[in-house]
Amino acid sequence: MEFIWIGIGAVVLAGVIGAMVAGSQIGSLQQKFAALGDLSGKSRAEIISAVGPPQSVSAVGDGKTLLQWQMVNQAGGYHVALLFDENDLCEGVTHESAQ
Repeated sequence: MEFIWIGIGAVVLAGVIGAMVAGSQIGSLQQKFAALGDLSGKSRAEIISAVGPPQSVSAVGDGKTLLQWQMVNQAGGYHVALLFDENDLCEGVTHESAQ
């Protein structure tokens, strides 16, 4: 019987630790963007070097490109979309959401 309680405790502890790790991953991505400061004028390469590759890249016309980063898990989520001009310079954040 004691073995069952130890097993249940281990499962609960693993769930708590998993949620903490998941939350820190979301916070980490958001913190990486925050550490860059104003993104306007920064190059695509500079931003990707600092935060990692985007999950989505879309051509939006006039030589512009929309790059999107997203981290979603049971702890919540973070999403940011950046618009880049034809010279791969960031024009700014078009959308940012954190839960």
